[in-house]
Formats: sequence, C-alpha cells, structure tokens
Amino acid sequence: MTQLEQKQYLEEVALEFMKLTPESDFKTIADLAKYFNDTYGDDYDWDDVGEWGEDILDAAKKSLGTRTIHTEQYGSSVYNDVYENYTALLMASNFKGHFTARNGRWQLTNADDLQFIFNDKNGTQCVIKLEAQGNVTKVYAFNLDDWYDYDWQRSGNTYIYNEYYDRTQYTIGVPEHVIVTLTQGNTTLIKTTVDVSLTNVSGETLDISKGGFNVSSLTEMHNGYKIQATDVNYTGNKKASSTVTVTKGGTMLVTMSCAGNVNDLPSVNVDAFTSNFDIDDYNTDDANAKDVFVKCDILGKVQMQGKVTDFRKFVDYLNSADDNDDNESQYKSYINQANSLIDINVFYKNTDVKQASVKLEPFVDETWGGHTYWTVEPVMVFYDGSSYSTFEAFFNDNDFKNTIREFKSLANRYADLIDTEIDW
Repeated sequence: MTQLEQKQYLEEVALEFMKLTPESDFKTIADLAKYFNDTYGDDYDWDDVGEWGEDILDAAKKSLGTRTIHTEQYGSSVYNDVYENYTALLMASNFKGHFTARNGRWQLTNADDLQFIFNDKNGTQCVIKLEAQGNVTKVYAFNLDDWYDYDWQRSGNTYIYNEYYDRTQYTIGVPEHVIVTLTQGNTTLIKTTVDVSLTNVSGETLDISKGGFNVSSLTEMHNGYKIQATDVNYTGNKKASSTVTVTKGGTMLVTMSCAGNVNDLPSVNVDAFTSNFDIDDYNTDDANAKDVFVKCDILGKVQMQGKVTDFRKFVDYLNSADDNDDNESQYKSYINQANSLIDINVFYKNTDVKQASVKLEPFVDETWGGHTYWTVEPVMVFYDGSSYSTFEAFFNDNDFKNTIREFKSLANRYADLIDTEIDW
C-alpha cells in the first residue's frame, strides 16, 4: 500500500474499532458503580468492616519474642529504631463473612465465604463475592511497622533518640484459584477467575532469580466482553511471557503478546520490594532481557510486531546518544547502533506482507549558544525503503480528522457515564 492507502486503511480500522466499543455497552456497570459510590461510599458507616479486618490481622499476629535494635549515628546524635518482632500468616480463608448494607452501615454475619450485599437504585439485590479454592502456597511477602512510642535522652555530649515499633513479617497464602463475581439480581455483571501456580518457593521465600510463576485469568462481562490473560509466566533467569486478549461477542478486539529471555537478575526475595526497596543495593550490572518479542493485533486487521535482540544494549545506546546530543556524529552513531538491535514491522490482515518498518531517526532539536542539539523520533519506513515519515507527520490532524473527531466524541461519552469531563 502507498502512504495514502495506509492512512485510509488505518482510519477505517480505527473507526470500526470505536463503533464496536460504544459507551452504551458499559452503562449498566457504570450506573451501578456510580450509585454504589454515592450511596455506600465515604458517608456510609464502614466501622464494622474496619474492626473485622483489624481483628483478623490481630489474630494472625504471633510474637517471636525477640527485639531488634538498628542504630545510626550522625555526629553527636544517635538514632535507635527498636523493633519487637512478630509474624503473621494471612490466608484467604481468614477473610470470611457476609456484610449487608442495612440502616446506614455494613452489618456482619458469620459465613464461610466473603460477600458484600447491597441494593441498587431500583432495590435489586447485588452481591460482590470472593472465593478462594485449591492448594495454598505460602510466600513471605512484606513487613509492616506499627509505631507505638518515642523517647530521647542525653549522655554527656551525645543525644540518643529512640523510636519503638512492632515489626510484623507477613506471609501470604496464595491460593490456586480466586473467583470474584458481581451479580445484580439474577445477572452476573462481572466474573473474574484467576489461576496461580508458584514454582521453586524455598520454604516461604520466593527469590526472583530462582523462582517463578504461571498465571492465567479470565474476566467475563454481561455485555459480551471478555479479557483473557494466558501464558503469563516467568521462570527465574530464563523466560518471561504474557498474552492478553480482549474480545466482544466472540470478535477479537485486541491481542497483545510479549516474550523474552531473562538473564542475570540478582538474588532478591519478593518481600524486598515492599520494604524501602532500592535497586542500587543489588548488583544489576549484567541483568538483561534478550530476544524480546512484542506483538499487538487490532481486530485481526492491523498487526505491529517486533523484536529487540538485546534490551540492555538498546537502552545503553539510547542513553549514550542522549549524553552526546550536541555531537552530531556520535549521536547518529549511537542511534544507528540502537536501530541494529530492533526489527519492528507493520502488517495488515495477518498477511506476511511488510507494509512498513519502524525505526529511530535523529533530527535537529534546537540550536542554542552556538551548539546544535539532536533528538530522536520513531519513523515509519515504507515498503520500498526509499521513503519514511515521522509518526507526527504520518498521523496528522488532517488525514485522521475523522478518527480524532470520533475518538473525542466517544471519550466524552464514556466520561459522561461517570459524570466527569475531559480537558482537551
């Protein structure tokens, strides 16, 4: 296709996509969400829910009978963090009960699962339900500090400041299957099913350099939409991949996939990411992802797919180019090296005919103080290789005016569903 033919085709696909996804598809869910927020939100009495949650956390908390003192000194000042150590195991099976919205507050009754029961604006009963099934894998996940006291004292010319905490190490019981549903009367508005499998968990520790996971999920809506995640998996320092597909009534709207080989990640337990995580504390000099493949498919009519052979080198070349943005020859050299690591192409209708490639092209950004500064933009290089267009020039306001007009109109209609406005 010529440039003009491609623009016309892409606009046809964009308009078709928006026609398939009108805001009216989500009116029922949006109306219920708005009514729930207005009726059962901040002004509603959630005290029973809060006390229920605190009771569960307190019951799970067990003292280790040990104290830790962490000391730092700055000049004549000494700062002590004093921790009483606890552990807690949080299981989905701990969180159970039926909360019913009645007389201005959530009232709890004992049950074997977790439900929130309320009425919509028409008096129809609605239920949010959480179920956990299958085997449970325990993973040490995070710490929480509960401050309870503070004092200070002077010893000679030294000032000593003490802060006292309870530090609780939380372990999460990850179930094989989690099911969340929202029903309105006899209609299931939303149902989400998540399946989780964790591998190479040592004791209760999951090290990202050795462990792994496999996750799949399916969200089904009453309006025919389905969001399915498959092949979401990671194997420590080997492979990572995921595929997400959105369909409506059996029609594929969007599919996005990615996969790559991961190597030389440092040994880090998952709990580290929730307790003042600092990447500089770990040796990531060699961490990398190679042969990274990405594909986006819209309606089976437009496909953009590509590969980055060495992600770390690609980023390093771009950073080096940025560091030399006032040196034309070096800047262009680094951009050329970055381009050598990527192969990104555009296809239509799932054929193997390459309509365009995406590359990085250096351009003059500005001239100031006797220096010329460079910047980079993605460009579309067309089938014959002899011409290219920047994204800004290709997707211009004039050639895609119908797409832009319809998108703004559709976005405004979606915004109206939740009584908000978009500042264009």
